[in-house]
Amino acid sequence: MNITTVFGILLSFTLLIGAIIIGAGTTDIFINPYGAMIVLGGIFGATLISYPLKDVVRVFWVFFVVFRREEPRLDRYIRLIVNFSTRARSGMLNLEAELPRIKNLFLRDGIQMLVDGYSSEEIKEMLESRIHYREVRELSEAQIFRTMAAFAPAFGMVGTLIGLIAMLLNMSPENLSMLGPNMALALVTTFYGLILANLVFKPIALKLERKTEEAVLLMNMITDSVIMIQKEWHPQKVEDYLNAYVPPHTRTAMVHRAGD
Repeated sequence: MNITTVFGILLSFTLLIGAIIIGAGTTDIFINPYGAMIVLGGIFGATLISYPLKDVVRVFWVFFVVFRREEPRLDRYIRLIVNFSTRARSGMLNLEAELPRIKNLFLRDGIQMLVDGYSSEEIKEMLESRIHYREVRELSEAQIFRTMAAFAPAFGMVGTLIGLIAMLLNMSPENLSMLGPNMALALVTTFYGLILANLVFKPIALKLERKTEEAVLLMNMITDSVIMIQKEWHPQKVEDYLNAYVPPHTRTAMVHRAGD
């Protein structure tokens, strides 16, 4: 569970509801099922027009991934890779026994390529292709949420215009006292659109983009690592190189140097 995401959502909505109660004295005026239907229906309809159905369905699964993902600990991977580098000095086949215990599929594939005897050029080309296509795929998922964020305020305004048209159509001297409440009700859909855009869709898009950046950083580090192992770099040299990927306070240090 990603605690910061859950905390951010709870904090935002708690403060928002608190401000509504303090400012308006009630939350009833902000409950407009018809307005919600207009905004949500418009957003999802326009999104389905813009993207294939399979892509839209997939991003709703991605929505739940945002809540359960944690940042990869690069320093842990450095320790693991240095261990592989030490073992590989006695022969690449020594890494084969480690394959079932590697949870990261990208790292497992890279080590498998070492065991299978691929050249450094072949390893670099294949791994970089996987990085590229994953980045393209995940950024396209984030773009769908950005598109929904762009649609939300527009359909919020559509709902407001529909409410205002209905209010003006039914205006008469007898119900002038209801002009203020009816206008407030019509404006609620604009409120829905802005909240969905800026508190739901845009933050999710940014979270997914950040997730992709972290994944690509890790995959680039693994690619460099596999190539260094293939070229038989000394484990200490491998560690020194990989420490450039992490902040100074999380850098690793070998207890002993292989071959010392």
